[in-house]
Amino acid sequence: MSGPGGRLSGLDRRPWTLALIAGAGLTLLLPSVLALYGPLELLDTAVRLGNARLAAGVATLFVVSTGCLRLLLRRRPLPEEEVDDGPPVRHAAASLDVKDAPAAASRAHLR
Repeated sequence: MSGPGGRLSGLDRRPWTLALIAGAGLTLLLPSVLALYGPLELLDTAVRLGNARLAAGVATLFVVSTGCLRLLLRRRPLPEEEVDDGPPVRHAAASLDVKDAPAAASRAHLR
């Protein structure tokens, strides 16, 4: 998100930081949910796999979730920001002989 004056916040300047934090959270959450709410046969199968395969599975989950979250958490510019990026538009006065052009333009419908 942009801060005041169009400056980027810390997470926008470093998009991988947020993806790494979210990937770590997802990596901790999914195995915990499976351990708490999964069937006992799933836990028995995990124990039979061994430590090396479980560690490789958790590392793969972390890498894949971090990569996917990096793509999903990409900041897209808002349509309002695209309009704000252009130079300010100045409207021409109704006529050159009018000294107070903004006031005359606001009363143009009364003519």
